[in-house]
Amino acid sequence: MPAWYVAAFTHRGRVRSANEGALAVDGYVLTGDMTEPYILAPTKDICVLMIADGMGGHAGGAQASRVALDHLVANAGRLVDQATCAEAIQNANDHLYGMMRSQPEVTGMGSTLVGAILSSSRILAFNVGDSRLYLQTHDHLVQLSQDDVGDRGVDASGRRTSYAITQALGGSEFPVPVDPHVSVDPPLAPGETLLLCSDRLTDMLADNATHDVLSGAADPNSAVRELAARAFRAGAQDDLSLIVARLA
Repeated sequence: MPAWYVAAFTHRGRVRSANEGALAVDGYVLTGDMTEPYILAPTKDICVLMIADGMGGHAGGAQASRVALDHLVANAGRLVDQATCAEAIQNANDHLYGMMRSQPEVTGMGSTLVGAILSSSRILAFNVGDSRLYLQTHDHLVQLSQDDVGDRGVDASGRRTSYAITQALGGSEFPVPVDPHVSVDPPLAPGETLLLCSDRLTDMLADNATHDVLSGAADPNSAVRELAARAFRAGAQDDLSLIVARLA
């Protein structure tokens, strides 16, 4: 059985009045402001990791991220199957719009989504929006997710030049379907690291800085602490969510 070590952290940052992000780690959904990373060594054959980042400026962003992850965790059996993963994410999108119909006060609430399903045979990756998934090998940082920010939304350093995203879960006054990015990659090798993060980490840190932290960190806990610290030193102008996983 694979031995994964996972650390997760979410916080509203230095400017926002509330945290609109939510994390899912091995069936646990985490919200609010954390003072310490959440540490877990999953013992199951499959480990489900997700970040939902509520869309700033939209009503109910925190509710949207929590509702989306609750729905996906409850339907994890379909999420972990490549054949039904995209459909499960679309159903979460439909669920958000159903809540908007019954609660008009949160009309327009929305969230991005990024996730990774770890197993001994593969990494199943998925995303909608601009939250990201990276693989840190011994020498390289590789982005496994696909940004929904348009053709010219990212510069050479990996930072965004546009804050307009082309799709999200919810985020509109009327139902809009999503087309999730779903991919399958080889499983983590010993010493390799996965990073899931909301856009505000990548806005604060260039890819080369993220690479340096992940390659130099002794473990996921150290990596999460250093990445969060660098984001805060850079201003932490929005809420911040990140998960780091490593195969021991």
